[in-house]
Amino acid sequence: MKQINTNLVLLLFVSLMMTACSDINLTNEKKSQPEFQGYIETTQVKVTTRMPGRIVDILVDEGDRLKQGDTVALLDTREILANKKALMAKLHNVAVNKRRLEHLYKAGAVPKQKLDEVTTGYQMLQAKIQALDTRIADMVIKAPMDGVVTLKVLEKNQMMPPGMSVVIETDPEGTWARFSVPETYLNQLYLGDQVNLQTNADNLTLKGKIIQIIPMANFASHTPTSARDERDVRTFDIKILILDHQKDVKPGMSFFLKLKSSANSSNKQTSKS
Repeated sequence: MKQINTNLVLLLFVSLMMTACSDINLTNEKKSQPEFQGYIETTQVKVTTRMPGRIVDILVDEGDRLKQGDTVALLDTREILANKKALMAKLHNVAVNKRRLEHLYKAGAVPKQKLDEVTTGYQMLQAKIQALDTRIADMVIKAPMDGVVTLKVLEKNQMMPPGMSVVIETDPEGTWARFSVPETYLNQLYLGDQVNLQTNADNLTLKGKIIQIIPMANFASHTPTSARDERDVRTFDIKILILDHQKDVKPGMSFFLKLKSSANSSNKQTSKS
């Protein structure tokens, strides 16, 4: 009976050791290819105008694709058009008076100063009308670039303050992933390199191109708790331009970048040198 118990204990011990070794191997396997998580960012533009006013109509909705120059929304122009009409009538009267004075001046009946005053008034009215035309043009809000409407901020009949967005437009071609990577892995990442990115979506792997490597703020550095044989490790911000499947990714989506272990990478660099 004691012999059986001893054998059973030995079997259990061997089983536990094999499991532990398996876990260690899995852990080492994971460490041999560390994975960094990043998030999708996009180029977003606020579609707005410098003119305040009441929104008469919004011609787009979320999800609509826009071309640069497409009309997005219209502001109320009734007051400006009324002012322009009044100035146009005044300009007509001044133009009639100006022509009359030009004939009188040629006949020597009026001094040149009188003609100059009327001419200046005529030019000032023209400038005011041109300014109103610019304001009227600004009341038609247009898309500043090709893109997709991702957010509708205001609605019809709402008042729009100066600089407020009517909609947010996203550039589907300006999509990138941003990662934070310790400097111990930077010898695997170079500007212009192409990498593969994994996603949480089934069968969706993206190609990307490294377009930016910049150091992050000091708080992103790892400072060792013990000064013995340890060094600070700085974190770097890696920006990777998405080269394909831009339409399949959304801002905020998670992406994963796999690299070799820093130890293996260092050995590789040493063997090369």
